[in-house]
Amino acid sequence: MRDDAAARGRVVVLVNSAAGAFVGDAQAPRALADRLVVGLIAQGLRATARLADGEAMAGVARQVVADGAAALVVAGGDGTLAAVATALCDPKAPAQVPMAAVPLGTANLLARDLRMPDDPEAAAAALADGVVGRIDVGRVNGRVFLNSVILGLFANVARQRERFRGAMTPLLWVRLLWRLVLAMRRYPRLRAVLATENGVHRVKTHAMVVADNAYAERPGLLVRRDSLGHGALAIYVMRHRTPWRLLRLGMGLMMLGQWRRDADLLTEDARRLTVAVRRRVLRAAVDGEVVLLPRRVSFRLDPAALPVWVPAEAAPVLARVDGPARALLAAAGDGTT
Repeated sequence: MRDDAAARGRVVVLVNSAAGAFVGDAQAPRALADRLVVGLIAQGLRATARLADGEAMAGVARQVVADGAAALVVAGGDGTLAAVATALCDPKAPAQVPMAAVPLGTANLLARDLRMPDDPEAAAAALADGVVGRIDVGRVNGRVFLNSVILGLFANVARQRERFRGAMTPLLWVRLLWRLVLAMRRYPRLRAVLATENGVHRVKTHAMVVADNAYAERPGLLVRRDSLGHGALAIYVMRHRTPWRLLRLGMGLMMLGQWRRDADLLTEDARRLTVAVRRRVLRAAVDGEVVLLPRRVSFRLDPAALPVWVPAEAAPVLARVDGPARALLAAAGDGTT
């Protein structure tokens, strides 16, 4: 369980020690890492752990892959998972190593879509009996995203959400939605030209979302995806003219899970998308991380580009299933005892 233990042939647990969930508890990152390692060992897997802050996670991932790790178990938020995925999707990476996602953020969208339990011991048990496969990867101007890119006012909401560390609650959801409504009253709609292989749209919008695969229609505080292997970006453009129409959309999503019939919501699936705006820069939230993008933004979907390790119940979500985790880890690096 030492940080400097050899990675070769082992499952390497990577924990983002700078995660907001650890604020005020300096021992928590090590405690979580130890629980995951002990849980994996109890399931007959050889495991070790590394701690790193958010900015260093991708570099550490590259290093342990180069050192011969059989798989990575990454504990971090959606932004951390995207950073590690960038290293794993690098064509120069020395090996194709699967990544497991352990929830440790505000939304944990990817981990939830991959049916990962919150409890470390339960996660270890689910992974031991799980499968290895692949999921689609989105890219915005070449940058990897695994959930979504949010443009416009929703990006500001994502920034506000990061101030409220911890699990999403109904009260937090309503507060964020209300802040969005207030912002809509102050800021004009964004004029944008959207071009896909299906055609061109000229729109006025306060917000748009480009997702790595489509969202399912079901009630809840957070959107969910039933497939990460459909092979298409899902584009959602909010053309609502008033805050109250957008509020109706948000409440309908949370309470009824119904939004596709909203006449003000433009939806489309595409493999590629270009968004052009008149502004000098465009604020965006890429898997929850707020960034500034140029006035012309290119999106693409890379099918089955990321190897992942998931509980068996998540197999239908994947683009492809390669086989049982135990057998594949053993073949990759003698990853079992």
